[in-house]
Amino acid sequence: GEGEGRGSSAGWPWWNAATTPRPLTTELVSEVYTYGAPATKAEPFRNAARADGCFKGLRSYTEDRIGAFKEIKQVDAAAMNNYYPHALTPSVCLHWQEDSYYTPCNEAEDGHPDWPMRGAQVYEEWRLHQEDDYVDRLNHVTVDGKFVADQEPFKSARFYSILAFKSYDTTQNAASAISEKMPGWRLVGKSTDVHGLDEDPVMLVQDTTSMDCAVVFAGTNDFGELSSSTTQYGTGYCGFENVHVGYRNELWTITGDAWKPFVPLLEQCNRVICVGHSLGGALCEVFAACANSGNVTDPDYKRLAW
Repeated sequence: GEGEGRGSSAGWPWWNAATTPRPLTTELVSEVYTYGAPATKAEPFRNAARADGCFKGLRSYTEDRIGAFKEIKQVDAAAMNNYYPHALTPSVCLHWQEDSYYTPCNEAEDGHPDWPMRGAQVYEEWRLHQEDDYVDRLNHVTVDGKFVADQEPFKSARFYSILAFKSYDTTQNAASAISEKMPGWRLVGKSTDVHGLDEDPVMLVQDTTSMDCAVVFAGTNDFGELSSSTTQYGTGYCGFENVHVGYRNELWTITGDAWKPFVPLLEQCNRVICVGHSLGGALCEVFAACANSGNVTDPDYKRLAW
């Protein structure tokens, strides 16, 4: 029914009227921008800091529609990596040279956490997972026949995409790309947590005028990390149940010793935005949900909060 499961105040179904909404938490992470991210949890992560449960920002994934009737769909394989839904956040299914599908997230709509949908004629396509697929489509995005690349949330998604894809690069290359393409922003922190074969770079970038910050998690840059994506059962994290164990383990590891230098830097941020491509986007969903959970006594929360 209308608003079912979204805490509708209409009083129907009857149990909605009986539930007292939890007081809203402090919003440590204000926005989340992800590109080709796998999904994260058996029920969608909600933003405990907002009444509508949505994380502001944009989740984007690419899709090509082919065949005589456009009946065959090829979708960025990473976005279909598991059967979980995504967090509640606005989403866009990016097409090339035809309208993209945009779903807002608010009291009435949930951003389609269940998309991309599976089906007999839906095929996983790793070829659609690359930087140029995302950047070109975001730069030319149209919705309902209108060019919207200069409107939010697409404008910010385009801006932060620079960070999502530079996270794979050397510190020097990342720093020079930021100063060239994001005037006023600078790289204030980078740590690489090395465990076994994995190297997980995390960047912190800050706008010197607004003092807003972006936390950037890198995607899968190593065969060692494919296990993070393929291990499929759910586990507890930060007071939540049924969190994808691979991403939970990855984030838990990243927020260890290598994370500690970030905490005083994050305390100096006006707002914090999370940015990530691929695995990095999945880490953003889990990170933002935990940071905004208000579960202040939970050891996982204490490990990453500022």
